[in-house]
Amino acid sequence: MIWESSYWKDDLLALSEKINIKYRTTSFTEELSVEFEKDIMISLYSIRKLIEAYKLSSNTKSIQLEVKSYRNLKSVTLLNWHRIEELFDLDNPINEKLQVNQFYNQIIHSYIFLIATDKEKGIDGFFFCSDRMRNKKLYYIELTLLDKFFAIVGNDYPAKQIFEYDESIQDYMVYSSTPKNT
Repeated sequence: MIWESSYWKDDLLALSEKINIKYRTTSFTEELSVEFEKDIMISLYSIRKLIEAYKLSSNTKSIQLEVKSYRNLKSVTLLNWHRIEELFDLDNPINEKLQVNQFYNQIIHSYIFLIATDKEKGIDGFFFCSDRMRNKKLYYIELTLLDKFFAIVGNDYPAKQIFEYDESIQDYMVYSSTPKNT
């Protein structure tokens, strides 16, 4: 259980800065790729833990992230997962929204995680899907949208919480909100 969330949120704000200062502007290398993947994995696991510890407002937990999805064409395996141009219909993206928990679960359980770069070879976004989703669809998120999400989470400090006992789960349901002027 997370007791003091500011340390976790400060790390997310630092990553938001790092996205703009380093990942979007530095030419792609294998070392950069590994660092980026680790940062994304750890940050999304952190967000999951913040949600489970009731350290984020209900508004933040209900955010839907804009992604593109691509229909699966062929079976994805351990030997071909990196050949997304053969496995998915990349010519026909579908605009979708993923709830926060769906999004971080796709990343935490990723079977595919591939970085996309822009013309200058800076990271532009990444493709991803979980082991369960790999033969259905592939997702893509732009790094600018993820950066905005990290900034929202990093600045979310709920001001009010309501605890309601739920007999069916024999525990409390928690509803958190931020002040109206934020």
